[in-house]
Amino acid sequence: TYNKSRKIKAINFQPVKATLLFKMIPYLLHCNYPDLPGYVDDPQCPFGICRFLPDKIVDSELFRRYFPDSTARNNKTSSPYPHNPCIHSLKTIGSIGTIAQSDKSDCDFWVSIRLEEIGDRGVALLEEKCKKIEKWSLDKGIEVYFFLMDIDQTRENKFTSAAEEESAGSALKLLLKDELFRTHILVAGKMLLWWLIPPGLTEEGYRNYVEQLVKKRELNLDNFVDLGYLSDIPKAEIFGACLWQLNKALDSPFKSVIKFAYLELLLKHQTNIFPLFSTKIQCLVTFPERLPQNEIKLPLNHIDPYLLLAKELVAFYQKNKIKDEDDLIRECLFFKTLEGTKSEKDYKHLQTTLALMEKWDLLPPNYEQLIMLHHWNYKDLLALGSKVHAYLLDTYNRLRWLRKSFQDETGRAISDRDLSILGKKLFSFYDVKPAKIPYLHTLSRQSILQSDLTFHVSRYEGAVYYYVFQGIHDAESIKNNQQALIKRETDPIFLMIWLTINGIMQHRTTIHLTKNFQSVQLSHLQNLADIIIKTFPLFNFSKITASELLSQEKVTMALIIVNFEKKPVKGSPALKSAIITVNNYGEYFLHHYATQVQLKNAMRLLLTKHFVSRWNHNLEIYIPDQPEKYYIQTLLEK
Repeated sequence: TYNKSRKIKAINFQPVKATLLFKMIPYLLHCNYPDLPGYVDDPQCPFGICRFLPDKIVDSELFRRYFPDSTARNNKTSSPYPHNPCIHSLKTIGSIGTIAQSDKSDCDFWVSIRLEEIGDRGVALLEEKCKKIEKWSLDKGIEVYFFLMDIDQTRENKFTSAAEEESAGSALKLLLKDELFRTHILVAGKMLLWWLIPPGLTEEGYRNYVEQLVKKRELNLDNFVDLGYLSDIPKAEIFGACLWQLNKALDSPFKSVIKFAYLELLLKHQTNIFPLFSTKIQCLVTFPERLPQNEIKLPLNHIDPYLLLAKELVAFYQKNKIKDEDDLIRECLFFKTLEGTKSEKDYKHLQTTLALMEKWDLLPPNYEQLIMLHHWNYKDLLALGSKVHAYLLDTYNRLRWLRKSFQDETGRAISDRDLSILGKKLFSFYDVKPAKIPYLHTLSRQSILQSDLTFHVSRYEGAVYYYVFQGIHDAESIKNNQQALIKRETDPIFLMIWLTINGIMQHRTTIHLTKNFQSVQLSHLQNLADIIIKTFPLFNFSKITASELLSQEKVTMALIIVNFEKKPVKGSPALKSAIITVNNYGEYFLHHYATQVQLKNAMRLLLTKHFVSRWNHNLEIYIPDQPEKYYIQTLLEK
């Protein structure tokens, strides 16, 4: 079957991960036992998956491999399995089991439950259980997330869950459902009724069709989960999702470009019946006779939702003659597929992927160059990142005017609250403000990470300049490697924080320093880099919650750097210092102060306005080693 072929793809790519996703995680959801991960010490905790056969899915050898000390399956132990399982269906949603699955792919599970069966307290306890299983998976090196979704609410498109937080309410509901329908793998429990209902019906037609099947006893609803039908999506809903994809792209643009392009395809469609891609997958799998005459019927093991979608998008851009964007789609699919692969280890997977993409005319013309992304020079990485961000902003601008043409009632599908949240988030990334450290428009802050950086310090026209180069260089080789120059600054603190927040310099980066006549030492720069990297981990934009963006701006962390240049302090009114702050929107600022009084006033403001202090664990103070270090400390403590 199609479901089985998707599972096989995931197993072939990453056998250990697939065992965890398709066997161990459902098993842990099906048990509640003290020495197993996910145990909730409350007799009211609901657990278990309908129709799941735990001992068949996880045999005793596999069980012992993962839980060697557990007594859950001893003969004398009463059964750890439930009498009334509460999870009707467990599905993955997203790239698992498709060409876009990569080493870095996390896995989202859609957990279908009935609120009326387990109540609010049951949901809270089950969420606690899921959180514990998420943590256990993370310890095993695999990132998973559970979304508890009420079946009846999902059917009526009124669902609330953690997804509600992510979508800030109105923007993503139907599109999330469309993504579930077209990308899911059934891991355990009941199958989705949607597969058996012919495409092309209205919501009412769908209801009538199901009622007739039940009346004729051709269908037992208890064997399926009925999450409703998708006949059309209001255009305003799609516009809202465009905004959300734009903010997601700040962290991971590859995936966002493909989703963004899909939204443009939907919005550009002239009629009210949208060419939803879930319908296409449904036709290919269960209703091939409904395919258009010119459409090729595919064997089930060739149906890949990501590949087919990319193919459709490339055709859309070619047909609409939108400049070069068909190639950008190819490149983004390619990058998404290869994200995190280590080419030697995954050579076979790489070759299979290349052959598949070539067969579907989805291989980028410059794919051999793209494979070498890890070895690109900084300027080429930056140019590609700028191209992706330019595409996202261009598309957003192309679509923005469409919103004005929506009818009043559909125009409300994306609320003013959503718009203000999204505006704030985009603003915090792209906006220029006084003293703000700018973000680069990179492909991803992981791809631009440098293993080696060389600093070069020189005096020019009375000012000292700090240069940073990609790679390892000496004072001679930098003269012939100007293309490796990343940035030049007079302020080393600004340079260090800029390199850090943009992901260019991280823990794994080795710093080098050319010989210089300015008495700057490598240890001096290394210590500054270490404290900045430790204090400010990479900011994850997609994790900022809607409620956070609606709250007032506040400083969440600060680093004070005092007398970095190690100038004499005793008897001098001057005391040079700098404060780096980051706020809850992900914006970094750098302010300099010339005297002790200015610094003390700034610290007082941080404490009174933002509750930033060492007692609140959101303030670090760094004084480089110097003869007057103890004296400076006492000055600050007065």
